[in-house]
Amino acid sequence: MITTGNQSPEQFMKAFLFTNRMKGRIRNMLRASRLIALAVLSLMALTNSGNGEAAKFNYKLDEKKLLSGEIQVFEEEYKVEGKGIKKRVVGVMILKAPLDKVWQVLEDWDAMGKFVPGLEYNKTIYVFEPPGSKDKIGNSLIEGQLKVLYLSINYTLNVKFDNVNYRQEWNFVTDEQVEIYNKKNIHVKKATRGLKSIEGFEYVEPYGDGSSTIYYYAPIVETSIPLPEFLEQALSRSTLRGYMEGIRQMVNSYGNEKSQ
Repeated sequence: MITTGNQSPEQFMKAFLFTNRMKGRIRNMLRASRLIALAVLSLMALTNSGNGEAAKFNYKLDEKKLLSGEIQVFEEEYKVEGKGIKKRVVGVMILKAPLDKVWQVLEDWDAMGKFVPGLEYNKTIYVFEPPGSKDKIGNSLIEGQLKVLYLSINYTLNVKFDNVNYRQEWNFVTDEQVEIYNKKNIHVKKATRGLKSIEGFEYVEPYGDGSSTIYYYAPIVETSIPLPEFLEQALSRSTLRGYMEGIRQMVNSYGNEKSQ
């Protein structure tokens, strides 16, 4: 609050302008924080897999919705050691392609930027173990960038490819891990501030006669900017659908792109 007191008009005006500038900076900081929080919610890899749980879901699917291609979304609670009970949303849909073709699409992270809304790019920056081996777990570092309005959100994920079980898991590369990798001449960028945890898994199963595949994807959000749980859940549901539709488009166009 500004009071005139014994201030001269010049002093009062300086104090007034300074206060307005500070208010403007605070508003901009809050606006940027909200955008970062929303951007984090838009990331496709925001899922809990760090508790070591190789989860598979056993939901009662609506067969009519499934066969129509509709994305079915479920909510469930799960336990995280030391963190209590959390909630996540799970998306399930059918893809009109055999299991091996869908798996090839899911391995192609570098192509996702063409299909997933808001995703500028994904690119593989280091391969520890190539994906595609039936007797080893593939493992790569994948850098990505998400664009939300005027903000660019950068991150790197450590992705594992289980080709036997048709399952992928990924987790967030922290600033501490970035330093370790860089000391080993594995060049990794630090993530944008506001990202706390990006962990996830997805898997696929054959359906019917094998000409179609069921795809499971389970996003969860953890940011360093607190958001009400109901808002996290609502945004997770919305962005989950955008990501899964992007995967569907990838599957539908995959054969055409390979033949070009």
